[in-house]
Parts: sequence; C-alpha cells; structure tokens
Amino acid sequence: MIVLCVGLLCQSCGLPTSKEIGLSFSTEKSKLPDSLNWRDIGFAKELFNQKDKIVVISGGSKPIPLDKWGDFDPSFPWKKNIDRNLLFQKTSFYRSPGTDVNCTTPDCIHQRDYKGYTWVDLAEPVCIDFIPSETDILKPEKGYLVIKTIKKCQALLFTDSIFQLTDNKGNYYVMHAYETNRPDTTVVLPEGWTLSKVILTEPLIVSPFGGGIECYFNIAGDHLGQGYHQYIFANSVYPIN
Repeated sequence: MIVLCVGLLCQSCGLPTSKEIGLSFSTEKSKLPDSLNWRDIGFAKELFNQKDKIVVISGGSKPIPLDKWGDFDPSFPWKKNIDRNLLFQKTSFYRSPGTDVNCTTPDCIHQRDYKGYTWVDLAEPVCIDFIPSETDILKPEKGYLVIKTIKKCQALLFTDSIFQLTDNKGNYYVMHAYETNRPDTTVVLPEGWTLSKVILTEPLIVSPFGGGIECYFNIAGDHLGQGYHQYIFANSVYPIN
C-alpha cells in the first residue's frame, strides 16, 4: 500500500525560493487518470534524499515491514521523514515524478532498491517560501507558515469533515497530517489567517494543479507540525508577482 504523509519536513533541504527559480504554474486542476485506484491509508514510511531532492516511500516488491522501521537507519544522503498522523480517508497515487504521462501500470511507478528493501519514488520538492518571512523549515516560529511546492501525482479523499486553513483572501488549505495527539485549531497563525473545522456536505477530492499533465501541490506547515494541502487558489497563477 502506498500512502503519503506529505510532510516533507526535512532539515537542511537546501531548497530555493519560488522567486529564485522563477516558479510559475497555472492553478487550474490537472487532468486525473480516467480511473483512480483508491486505497485506504496506512502508515507512511518515507525517506528523503538530500542530494537528489526526492521523497520515496516503502512499497514495491519488498517493502520494509513496520516492525523493522523503528530501527531502520538510513545513511547520507538519505534520511527519514517525520512520522505523523494522517487525516484523509483514501488516496490514489498514480504516477512517480519524471515518468511519462502516457505510461501504463506498472511503468507509472518507479521502484528502487535501498538497504535490502524496495522504495517507490513519490514526490519531488521544488521550492520553499515563508509567510510572513523566513523561519525555521522544520519548526516554524509561532505566527509563521512554511509553504513547500512539490511535484506529486496523487489524489487525496476526505469525507465527513476537514480542518480548513485560509488566509481569508481566497486561498484554502486542508489539514492532512498532524504530529500531536489531535489536530489543534488554537495554533498561532500569521495575521489574517484562520483555522476551523468544517463539516463536508460531500466528499472532498484534493488533486494536483498546473493544468494538463502537471502535478504541483503547495504544502503548508505550522509551528505545531500540522501539514496542509492547498486545494483552492485565489488567483489563476501561482505565485503572484
């Protein structure tokens, strides 16, 4: 089973800002496969390659067993991503970064071997930005958010209720993971931002942006280690110059 924690909370990522790389993508939703293979969520065992800037997850023909994960000790440039609790109910991961858009299963999923187990290429970090200004990537200060742009061809399904983060200017995010015992809506956010629980009247599918074959996501992180996927943009292009 492939499930993404999507935290990407890596120390010393060495990622540039969106301005430094001239990032610009359409906030139009990208085309999803005609048929999505939804899976229940499980425990995400993720590694981040600090040199090649790629996130992999345990999967493929020989995934690492859960009882081996705690003692698993990757060596540089690999390191573990932070283990967190997930809030979405189902997921569909349909293509590894860099694979051909016309791929067919199983060619859509890139598998690699590392330390006796198999891992699946899952996400490619692109850049990082900060609200309202630069802060610690792993543990932002109170009143700050870290925004990571990644490439990840995955859809998430939420049912019943969500924790919705907004800047109250037309941008909306949904909490997908948390580190503490439960989601905390009392988190200290940047000025003008709010977080509240919202009851859904129908299931919410969060899918990539960029239009066409692109797979961009913005992932926000707060000082409590709570992570959020952006699912509504106020403008037609990100970022706004």
